[in-house]
Amino acid sequence: MLTGWTWLDPAVALAVSLAIAVTAAGLFREALHLSLDGVPDRADPGEVTAWLARQDGIRDVHDLHIWPLSTTRTARAVHVVSGAQDTDAVLLDLAEGLEHGFGIAHSTIQVEHEPCGAGCLQTIK
Repeated sequence: MLTGWTWLDPAVALAVSLAIAVTAAGLFREALHLSLDGVPDRADPGEVTAWLARQDGIRDVHDLHIWPLSTTRTARAVHVVSGAQDTDAVLLDLAEGLEHGFGIAHSTIQVEHEPCGAGCLQTIK
């Protein structure tokens, strides 16, 4: 009112509204992705499969499933074929590596000594 710049108040209101709309759109996309159980960006299935296949004693990786538990927690289930006798050590090494390398804190790992064959839904190589 003192300066006579009557356009300033609506301009600031529009700028604040635009900033809120951009932020809300990002949150909406993230919430939709989470509600549809989309694979989190930092846990690419191809990279996870390749990493698992490179680990000592792992001969095959299949039936990999990755889904979000929340915006910060990720879960994964996978079958691995290993000839190792100490499967507890294999499980521990894989779970720790997945948590540190990919942020996957909740891992369900099925260790097989032979591939499960036709009982598996899909094979990822």
